[in-house]
Amino acid sequence: MLHKPQGQYTGSTNCPIKADVSVIVVNWNGRHLLESCLASLAAQTLSPLEVILVDNGSEDGSADWVASHHPEVRLVRLDRNYGFCGGNNAGIRVAKGEYFALLNNDAEAEPRWLERLRATMREHAGLGACDSKVYFYEPRDLIWASGADYSVAGSVVQRGYLQPDGGSNGAGPAEVFVAVACAVMYRRSALDHVGLFDEDFFSGYEDVDLSFRLQAAGYGIVTVPDAIVYHKVSATSRRNSEFYVYYGQRNVLETYLKNMPAALLLKYLPLHVLYTLGSMLYFARLGRLGATARGKLAVLRSLDRTLAKRRAVQRLRTAPTASLERKMSASWLQPKYAKLRG
Repeated sequence: MLHKPQGQYTGSTNCPIKADVSVIVVNWNGRHLLESCLASLAAQTLSPLEVILVDNGSEDGSADWVASHHPEVRLVRLDRNYGFCGGNNAGIRVAKGEYFALLNNDAEAEPRWLERLRATMREHAGLGACDSKVYFYEPRDLIWASGADYSVAGSVVQRGYLQPDGGSNGAGPAEVFVAVACAVMYRRSALDHVGLFDEDFFSGYEDVDLSFRLQAAGYGIVTVPDAIVYHKVSATSRRNSEFYVYYGQRNVLETYLKNMPAALLLKYLPLHVLYTLGSMLYFARLGRLGATARGKLAVLRSLDRTLAKRRAVQRLRTAPTASLERKMSASWLQPKYAKLRG
């Protein structure tokens, strides 16, 4: 069972009831990011039921600033940093909406962002999640992610990464394997079924793990091209830092062992091993071999716990193995190599 962070819950209780969406923003020492993020939420064409700011024990005055400048925001103060997973779970647990929209504190949403995500969820009852078309904050015509593909080897590549805007914002939703949690909407009933973020992940790959569990339980996932967000990439967690590499490499393996159906695990395990060796070589060149190795060893040391989670995931699985395999990308080496070079 996932542990529940203990914290002090405060905030306004006078928010008008509007749309059936709760928006959750997790913050850790991101006071400098919050003004633009919260302003973009205030400008939404669809007014949410509530905006919840979860503060992960910040030491930069973030929580007090929100309480003073945005009394309309429901503030959840946690006693320490529970990571992306624990912070969002704390917000989800107190949220009132039928849909949960998550937005990174280092992101800004265009005014119709919430409207488009909610419309998509309401139009397609079988969806468990939908995500957004996320551009880099600068340059604003360069795509960071519009959903992501999950390969049979266990690698993930964001769709559209580093591509200029192709003018696809008028297109309809497109099926993806992974809903990128920088700017995403989940259906409450789907999370009630498969569970929240795995808090053992702390940060990194948690959206991949949750997407895999939703896919396995038979829920659809799409990306919505006209739900647009701009992302100050790695403003909170620096790319290729010790922290980033350790949790990323640990959680890559955890996701694969926890979620892959047995037949696919046996079939593609050699590819995952090859992918792992390639990752270790790549991070060794960056001076991060130690962090990579510690991440892999951490999974092996807690293998009993991982296998227990695996049994729970497989008990909920209704999607046929062949269906899940078709949704995964068979091309994994070239796309991943291209992303790492970028």
